[in-house]
Amino acid sequence: MKHLILAILITGAAFFTVTPASAGYCKPQPKCAPKVYKIRTCEIDRCKYRKWAYDHCGKRYSYWVTVITYKDYYSNGSHRIWKNTIS
Repeated sequence: MKHLILAILITGAAFFTVTPASAGYCKPQPKCAPKVYKIRTCEIDRCKYRKWAYDHCGKRYSYWVTVITYKDYYSNGSHRIWKNTIS
């Protein structure tokens, strides 16, 4: 009788100490998205514009502004077009 009670207690303790991971319940791991990086930058266009301004005495003068258009290419196939102004 003593051995029967001891066997029931050991079986009951083993039944309640089973972890969920060993029972087949796993938490899914998050997947990391691949990093997107710039492959290259190309100059698309370069234009010069003449602009006018006034000095502190009110005299009109002209100056030249260069606008450069660039295109960036990325590793996922996308691109971005941007402009830089040099005065």
